[in-house]
Amino acid sequence: MLSEVKITTICENSVPYPGRGLLGEHGLSMLLEAGGKKILFDTGAGLTLVQNARTLGLDLNDLDAVVLSHGHFDHTGGLKALLEIAGPLSIYAHPDIFGAKYHLREGQEPRNISLPWDREELENLGARFSLERSSQEIYKGVVLTGEIPRTQEWEKDLKGELVLKKSDGSFCQDPLEDDQSIIVETSVGSIVLLGCAHAGLINTFQHVRNLTGEQHIYACIGGTHLIEASEERMEYTLKKLSPFELEKIAPCHCTGFRASFALYQAFGDRFLTHSAGTVFRFGGS
Repeated sequence: MLSEVKITTICENSVPYPGRGLLGEHGLSMLLEAGGKKILFDTGAGLTLVQNARTLGLDLNDLDAVVLSHGHFDHTGGLKALLEIAGPLSIYAHPDIFGAKYHLREGQEPRNISLPWDREELENLGARFSLERSSQEIYKGVVLTGEIPRTQEWEKDLKGELVLKKSDGSFCQDPLEDDQSIIVETSVGSIVLLGCAHAGLINTFQHVRNLTGEQHIYACIGGTHLIEASEERMEYTLKKLSPFELEKIAPCHCTGFRASFALYQAFGDRFLTHSAGTVFRFGGS
């Protein structure tokens, strides 16, 4: 287990007032420092990663690895700029990150939300992709969930308007099997880093429980994709969260104000505000 963990949010939708020179964008990127390793989880949409890292005094030239939570632009868009300054990097992801992903809403033109760069272009810049569907420990105490089973009744069909474009130009539902999270196994318990939790928050936590063998999760940090959750689904989510006995929850990005407020009401002082520039520390003295 890791004794000291530091997580710095580099890219996020919001910035702290008056901003400290940080920029906000619809995207997410967090730097995990643990066990002597520096792992970048997602790269934002591409506009703020390098600028915000510089403002925060973070060096992106000595990363050990990059982990991509899924193949949407707001989590992968900064990858090219990162490779241009940091050179060759090991990048862990699911094979489906390169799918032609679209947002399809009735009465509107399909909107491309895919990873903005093709694989060859990124590999020419030094990307070394490690693409796996199953869970894997990439460093001691740092585990990728891999594909997350959809078992919870209210979370079996959260894909909504997210689709894949097929080679013939038609669209089909995107199963979003590339959605994955990071588990950080620490002396205080498991910390879960979420990209967007497209698989569902409770499905994700149940999978984490199965992988770790631990009943409780100490902390959850990142996007929960509850932004369009109905009152019924929020009620269900809050009820199902209870058995995990979270000590800390820091939602952001795709959580939305209404869901964030519901989580704040439920968790009280266990709820942590979260924006670009936020630093979380666990363990240590």
